[in-house]
Formats: sequence, C-alpha cells, structure tokens
Amino acid sequence: MKVRPLLVGCMVLSCAVFGQPAATQRPGQAPIERMVIEEKQFVESLAYVYRPELWISYRGALYFAPKDDSQVRRIAELKDARSKYVALTNRETQHELAAATIAESGVGDAWLKKLLLPYSETRPNLTPTLNRAYRIVNGFKVLRVMKEGDALIQDAGGATGLVMNLGAAPAAGTNSTLYLIKEGERAFARSNGEYQQLEAFTSVALSAEETNVLNLVVAACQRKASALVAELAGSKAREEFEITKARATDSNPYMQYLLARCYLDGNGTPKDERVGLEWMNTAARNGSGDAKTYLEQKGKK
Repeated sequence: MKVRPLLVGCMVLSCAVFGQPAATQRPGQAPIERMVIEEKQFVESLAYVYRPELWISYRGALYFAPKDDSQVRRIAELKDARSKYVALTNRETQHELAAATIAESGVGDAWLKKLLLPYSETRPNLTPTLNRAYRIVNGFKVLRVMKEGDALIQDAGGATGLVMNLGAAPAAGTNSTLYLIKEGERAFARSNGEYQQLEAFTSVALSAEETNVLNLVVAACQRKASALVAELAGSKAREEFEITKARATDSNPYMQYLLARCYLDGNGTPKDERVGLEWMNTAARNGSGDAKTYLEQKGKK
C-alpha cells in the first residue's frame, strides 16, 4: 500500500500573498471594473477548490486534500493569479465573498462551517486541512465484510488490512482506488478462531451526501461567476455609453447615431425609444448616412 502525506497548507484562498508588491492595474481601467474582474476570478477558483475529488471525509468532518500533482499545480496557478490582485486584496472581504457564495448554494449553516473556517487574521488557510498521512490503494478485493461495515481487504500486492467504514468507499474492484488513514492495529478473528494483528484503516472517501453538497457549492460558484460576467458587461456598456454621449456633438454625427442606438437598444442606459429617435433625427440632419438609412427603413415598416 502506497503511503502519501496529506497535502497540508495548500493556500486555497488568497491568504499568503499579503505584503507582496501589487500588480499594475491596466491604464484607464475603473477600480470598480477591476474589483468585479477579480471577484469573478476568485469565485472561479472556488469552483475548482470545492470539486469533490479535492476533498476527503474523516470522522464526520471534511478536509481539503489535493491528491495528485496536477491538482497541486492547478492550486499553485490559482494562488499565483490571486497574488496579482490589486482590488480584492482584503482577506476578510475574500472570506465574506466565499461565505456568501457557499450560502447561495442552499447547503445550510452546518455544511458552511464544515467547508469554510471562521475568519481569522492569523490563520492562513480558509478551508480545513488534515495533518495526517494517508495510503492510496489502487486495485483491491474484499476478503470479508463484517456486520459493522468494516471489511478485510487485500491490495494488488497481496497485503491485507482492516478497513473501517468501507461502505462509504467506491465499490471494490480492480480499477477502484481507496484513500485510507491508518489508525493503528486491530486484532482480527480468523475462521479457525485464532486472532491476527492487522493494520487498521479508516476510509476517507466522501459519502453520496457529501459529494452532492460539494457539487452544489461548485454550481453556486459557477452561477456567481456568470452573474459577475454579466455585471462586468453591463459596467463596460455603461462606460461606453458615457463616452459616446460625451462625444455626440453636432460635429460628430456618427457618434450621435451610436448614441441613438444606445437608447433604442438599451445598451448601457435604460431603453428609451423617444430619446433614441430624437438623436437619430439629429444625426441624420447632421449628415450621418447610418442614421438616414435607419430612418428610411423604419419609415418603410
């Protein structure tokens, strides 16, 4: 059975980057727009962090535990991206955003407490981690199942062990993988009545309920990210509307035409056909061919 330590201390949420030089903000970018962009990136990172395959379940608690090198690399990439934030740099604000997004999943306060540690100025991690080594068993067969749900298993190398709560793990089979935490040794009664000392483990596989809860959180993070994309698009549209309005002078009939379209289409401003047509007629009088074409086509309808 292969021994692998739990990956303790992975910075799931942006915690260890404070005090580092801030990234340069794009020239001309509004602070509000930058904040929305970083909030979107943050909740997208949460959508990855709360994927069930990055978590384990041990003694009624859930712990964040990346299990392979690709997951570790992805977490490092997300941490690096967060180190470049210039707007969403306050850790308490990040915690509040994470808590609110998880709450929007509808999983309830009890699950929220399992998935997100309380905010602390001194604690670097916001997700619970477990400082215990675990064993990976690739391929096994069940030799015997006990009434309590424990099972005697044999791995591909022929080693045997006692696994408690195996019912929470995937079905046994040559392609199954178990993640186990060693609890010590237990006496096992053999069929002839003799006792044998065996290594005892607890399965840290997620239950169906725990998996469902994490999937709900991931879905909530994805919805939040989509909402922030829409908010960002609206913010850009409003900014472009204000620029267009400022440039829509009699000497610039094309910008007057664009302003008319903003009002007519409700792009960056509430839709207002009366005001839009007024600007369209103004643009046409000042020589905008686009405005004249629009009015001609509208008159034919």
